[in-house]
Amino acid sequence: MGTMRTPDREARGSVALLAARLTEAAALGPGAALDRIQQVAAQGGELATAASVASLSRALELLWQRGWLPGEAVAAVPKPLTALVTAAIGHECRRYPTARLHPVWRAQLASLDTAPVELAEPLVPGLRRIVELVAVLMSLPQLPRLVPGPCEAEVRTSAAGVDPRVMAKVRGLLTKAESTPFAAEAEALSAKAQELMSRYAFEQAVITADHPQQATARRLWLSGPYQAPKAQLVEAVAGANRCRSVFYPRLGCVGLVGHETDLEITELLATSLATQSTRALACAPGRTRAYRQAFLVAYAHRVHQRLVDAAAQVRPHSTALVPVLASREAAVDAKFAALFPGIRTRRTTATNPSGWTAGLAAADLADLHPHRRVAS
Repeated sequence: MGTMRTPDREARGSVALLAARLTEAAALGPGAALDRIQQVAAQGGELATAASVASLSRALELLWQRGWLPGEAVAAVPKPLTALVTAAIGHECRRYPTARLHPVWRAQLASLDTAPVELAEPLVPGLRRIVELVAVLMSLPQLPRLVPGPCEAEVRTSAAGVDPRVMAKVRGLLTKAESTPFAAEAEALSAKAQELMSRYAFEQAVITADHPQQATARRLWLSGPYQAPKAQLVEAVAGANRCRSVFYPRLGCVGLVGHETDLEITELLATSLATQSTRALACAPGRTRAYRQAFLVAYAHRVHQRLVDAAAQVRPHSTALVPVLASREAAVDAKFAALFPGIRTRRTTATNPSGWTAGLAAADLADLHPHRRVAS
């Protein structure tokens, strides 16, 4: 088995040439690719592994330049290549000074369980996987850059997120809600937690009015089939929480633009509701694609209505909030326009009446409290 080591000075030229062979193979057809893979394999495990790492590192460098983040690279590749891309990212990012990484980079790298890039004998099958991964990474499109890339100027972020004290109160309420045997008490505690989060968002909007934070962006990756209606569910949650969204159908992710507190609430709630909708759909009687599509579209439609109503109930009636929210909305719109110029609106349709009705009913039963645990 060949494990990545730092090649000595005499071997570096050979490693660079062999890495170029693998990169070329990723851009060629199967026949020509095999020829180059065999050339690399003929050099032995140590050089082949070093060349593999160098080829992957270059592909990742170019990917970061195209606006991608490490966690997104893991989400975008086919599942059989997940472990390999994670190992490659771990090796590549060890070169980056932590002090010059944006907090988003640090958080995503900390969540990755990395291992060394290894090639086992025979080398050709392993090199095929390397070439396959390089080809996938090279094919990923340009994305709007959300945060500074690695090794750029030292970054400072003003996005503070949700106050930890508020989060502690919310978690305390929900812990009580999860432990009580009384359904009415659990609902009251959960509703109190939701009110606390919503009120906090409005209060922060007023408090920071004189020194408003800039709107920011993040991407939320979807899983499984029916991604268009799932993206519509994310849009429903985002719109109710003063955020805007855009769906990448080829990649299976949703771009979100908003202020940090609103984005945190949106991501928590959208993730929870996606789990709930999947569970509800599994219990629904319909099995056709049209039924399931209609179910999920209706679910998103009704959830949006419920969230808008819930936000209206806790929104302060003070006129001082009106210009503040208008200013924040304008900031979100400006950020969205800068990141996604020329975006087109597209709606997901539903044609199955029974699926639509079942989806509405399931949404009426959905738990809108983002921090409550949802059984999978």
